Amino acid sequence: MRALINSPSLSVDTMDYQAECQFALEPSINGLIEKAEGAGWDRQHAVLAIMALASGKVPESSFTDEPLLS
Repeated sequence: MRALINSPSLSVDTMDYQAECQFALEPSINGLIEKAEGAGWDRQHAVLAIMALASGKVPESSFTDEPLLS
């Protein structure tokens, strides 16, 4: 069964957009960590691997562009 991720209900330029995104992704990320642990991976290393992989998906230019919230 594939996890469902809720669509945003807020505009990307609103204050709570990031919080809503985190809330939508949290169950899937927790499930991924649990699957990694079930396969024998250490929890801390699995979390660090997810963080490293996710950080590689953010374009480098986004760190120097406009702030996320205006």
